[in-house]
Amino acid sequence: MLKDLEMVYHVWSGSFEDFETAYREVAEAGITSIVLTALRGNLDLRERDQALEAKRILEALHLKAPACHCIDWGTCHLNEADAEDHRAMIELHSNFMRNVAELDCKTYVLHIGHQPQYGVTREQSMDQVRRALDALAPVAQSLNMTLALENGMEKYGYLVTDSELLALVADYAHPAVGICYDSGHAHITDDAAATLHLLSPYVVTVHLHDNDGVDDLHLIPGQGTINWPSVVKELAACPKLLHMETEAANCTGWPPSQGVWSYRDVYARYREIFN
Repeated sequence: MLKDLEMVYHVWSGSFEDFETAYREVAEAGITSIVLTALRGNLDLRERDQALEAKRILEALHLKAPACHCIDWGTCHLNEADAEDHRAMIELHSNFMRNVAELDCKTYVLHIGHQPQYGVTREQSMDQVRRALDALAPVAQSLNMTLALENGMEKYGYLVTDSELLALVADYAHPAVGICYDSGHAHITDDAAATLHLLSPYVVTVHLHDNDGVDDLHLIPGQGTINWPSVVKELAACPKLLHMETEAANCTGWPPSQGVWSYRDVYARYREIFN
């Protein structure tokens, strides 16, 4: 039953300045689990001492942090073509995973990357993805964490289609490698429910947000055109799903937001739909 799964709340990056103030408001809204990213207000969780400070604050607020979104800027993609960039990417993610493991994070979402350029073939790019997994999967497994490879959007040049993502994870067959299903990306690429059905055997976490089927708007569910009842039906059939993550922006700094709701009201909308 979906109601038995944690709904892990993502406070949009850049929408707050002070970590403790923001998450006290989250806790007061009745939310119990939050999504981590590297930059959280005044704290940079890439730094171990700051990650431990985040842990202290969250424990005092009785907030859990079971989900983390990877660093997603700079040399961060699994298919980094340059050898030195590829090594730096592995070190970046490995160190960040070790930091968020201190907060008992269970899923770590990764971006595979975009179509190759500058004479790099697609086959070479996919080889870089597998080499990255060869390095990162054992780290994740040692930390009791699962890597979750996110479905992307072909219109924005993502390296793999949804079917290719499924094949990659199935063929790699590592217990610490799964899939993150992103409802907004799926709705733009094809049909949100059909994509979830395709990926469902390996889905360990999900990014839930709405859009108009054209642009990646990160709206609150119900503000776009996704058929949520059909998505909910497929979610309930995902055998490896550990938790669900909100990913509506809901802030003044994100122009597509349709007003700014309170944390409590956003959380209530998610729980209403995904119960």
